[in-house]
Amino acid sequence: MTRTSPTEVTGYRNDGVGTAAALVNAVTTGGRDVSAETLRALLASYNFKVDEPLTEDETQMLRDWARRLRPVFAEPDQARAIDLLNALMAEAPMRPHISDHGLGPHLHYGPPGAALVDRVRANTAVGLAFVICEYGAERLGVCLDAGCERVYADIARGPRRRYCSKACLNRNTVAAFRARRTSTSA
Repeated sequence: MTRTSPTEVTGYRNDGVGTAAALVNAVTTGGRDVSAETLRALLASYNFKVDEPLTEDETQMLRDWARRLRPVFAEPDQARAIDLLNALMAEAPMRPHISDHGLGPHLHYGPPGAALVDRVRANTAVGLAFVICEYGAERLGVCLDAGCERVYADIARGPRRRYCSKACLNRNTVAAFRARRTSTSA
């Protein structure tokens, strides 16, 4: 399956869409508070510049932001998803500008010199906005696996995703096959 790259969606050098899904999944699934170091590593893996350890305030603000992003993924009605995301974007400090710090010209959504949490908020909100505008809110979702609470953003061409991972898809495909086989042999 061909995947669209994050920069094809937003033109930005980090993946705001992937960051949003990963942040929501890290914070809102598993019933535990995610550590500052886990969040720092997560953001670094999505190319956020994270030079210092996260403070407790930054960690809590990121956890709160993740909890506020989750309803956007879970909302099946596009108009309501847009309203939710517009409210979040109104809160995120944004001042789009073109930057070139050795990576080639690209957009930054937060104001110059923005704090890490503000950059995360701006990039994740804008990334999700691009998905809704380009593909529709139905491309954001919560995994259909009964035992899974993870969210996903589907920016691939082709059939629409309904599971967060191939593992959840495969588990459900096998279960459906077994159920069909059992019902036809009964």
